[in-house]
Amino acid sequence: MKIIDRIPTLAGRALLAAALCAAAGCSLFETRSPQNPINAGSTFEAPTTPTVVLRNLESAIGSANANDYRKCFSDTSRGLPRFIFTPAPQGAAADPAKFADWGIEQEEQYIRNIFSELQPGAVCSVIFSPGDVTDVPIADSVQFSARYSVSFPHMRQGAEREARGLLQFTFRQSRQNEWYITSWRDIASDTSATWSLIKARFVDK
Repeated sequence: MKIIDRIPTLAGRALLAAALCAAAGCSLFETRSPQNPINAGSTFEAPTTPTVVLRNLESAIGSANANDYRKCFSDTSRGLPRFIFTPAPQGAAADPAKFADWGIEQEEQYIRNIFSELQPGAVCSVIFSPGDVTDVPIADSVQFSARYSVSFPHMRQGAEREARGLLQFTFRQSRQNEWYITSWRDIASDTSATWSLIKARFVDK
């Protein structure tokens, strides 16, 4: 006969269960701090055009999905050039060493750090203008320029939450006929914080 079956009353059984739970280090009644779900809510589309890549980038930021974000950028395993980011002078001045060898690993790391520090329930956003890539491809690449406005409602003190400026993307087509961003140049448009500055703040934990 099990020990708990020998307890004659329901109240007694509840007391014994609570005692056993406490002895085993049970955390049934402990509250846990909510965590931001990195990589939740994927709506990633096959990147068959540069416009789809842009849409995937917007969606990955809006849903805080670091995996989908990374998939927007070129990977040498697909026969594409290594991803390159050229910061705006404002961001480079914040810490030149951080951008000396910036590649896809750093691109993924900064976005993961931001997503892990978002305010509870917060939603990131980015707006590109224009929002579609209408430039004509030259061979297997497309040059695209746009204004951007991005918001990261994070909790890190002393780090910018919003940025705006201009950007230049180079899209390249892979051997599988899929498109990726192979280079990104950030350009300041006024005295506002640029995306480069946010990357500089968050590439390190």
